[in-house]
Amino acid sequence: MSNVPKLRFEEFKEEWNSGTLKDFGYFYYGKNAPKSSVTEDASTPCVRYGELYSTYNEYINKIKSFTNMDSKSLKFSKGGEVLVPRVGENPLDFANCSYLPIPNVAIGEMISVYNTEENGLFFTYYINGMLKKEFARVVEGGNVSNLYFRYLENINVSIPLKLEQQKIVSFLTSTDTKLEQFNNKLKLLKEYKAGLIQKIFSQEIKFKNNDGKEFEKWKEIELSKFLIITLRELPKPNENYLAIGVRSHCKGTFQKPNSKPHKIAMDKLYQVKENDLIVSITFAWESAIAIVKKEDENGLVSHRFPTYTFNKKLATVDFFRYIIMQKKFRYMLELISPGGAGRNRVLSKKDFLKLKWNMPCIEEQEKIADLLSSIDKKIELATIQLNQTKEFKKALLQGMFI
Repeated sequence: MSNVPKLRFEEFKEEWNSGTLKDFGYFYYGKNAPKSSVTEDASTPCVRYGELYSTYNEYINKIKSFTNMDSKSLKFSKGGEVLVPRVGENPLDFANCSYLPIPNVAIGEMISVYNTEENGLFFTYYINGMLKKEFARVVEGGNVSNLYFRYLENINVSIPLKLEQQKIVSFLTSTDTKLEQFNNKLKLLKEYKAGLIQKIFSQEIKFKNNDGKEFEKWKEIELSKFLIITLRELPKPNENYLAIGVRSHCKGTFQKPNSKPHKIAMDKLYQVKENDLIVSITFAWESAIAIVKKEDENGLVSHRFPTYTFNKKLATVDFFRYIIMQKKFRYMLELISPGGAGRNRVLSKKDFLKLKWNMPCIEEQEKIADLLSSIDKKIELATIQLNQTKEFKKALLQGMFI
């Protein structure tokens, strides 16, 4: 079997060189470099353990911390080092290494530094992409809270010549650039949506009807005026069934397919339909409230999950889905869920329908929902692009290294 990866640039034909990490470089520890309270201009740049866990942790291109310690007490980078965490909560934490291209940066004591004449960024991608299990294995069964670099020195690696290393790095870096672009796009869209919602519900932004006139003033309405308790009672099934649950923090519904009827004590369950409002009375205080999705149709819930339909003359489901996400509404759910912690806090269904909310007319609700749902579609697309690029990079890492 040849010592070359599955994916390779066609201009390279040479076998890769095999050895251990200590054959291609050496480790040393950083020194104590606590974060300084002084200004950036008056202190020394440093990298500490906690900064190895950013979203794009492979490449440190901006220094976040500074220290005012005496330079004689510090260890400084030359530029091109690989930084490996020395502490962590589980074995996989130790494989989240980072590349530091910047010279003269103090390196904190909770970091092992790998110095190599090869391409440091190549080794960073290699470790993060291919050696996580190896790094985790050397600390399994031992003291996970502190990783000594002597455990890492004998890990086997295979690397190409420097020119091929650079070509691989350039390709992966361009993929990281796309990842960061999609990530920033997603972040900006979410921030824009949050700001827009705030202005809409404070009525700082006002909508107009098709004739160019402003809609009538919003009116405070009790939920009982437009929410109709709708319970579709069914006997407990004899065969496995689709159970529906509600995530906390307004994160929607989830499915439990093939749920076993003998595991529940209730004799009756209740059927849900698309666009029902569903509430978990035991976790409403934690914002376990959602709109039922199309794929949840005909799923079953217990009596702890009452469902409601809408009076379409007063409220639309597409508008109300944004109401339940509002901080004020979530706080109101807490207030009507008395009791202690966890399951001892039960929503009062009677008080729930007595809650009041400022509502625009149906036509304005539809315009607001159309605008916000168009942004949601952009957020969904950006999320898909981000996840697809992550999967693409994962496939590259698995194919371009040995």
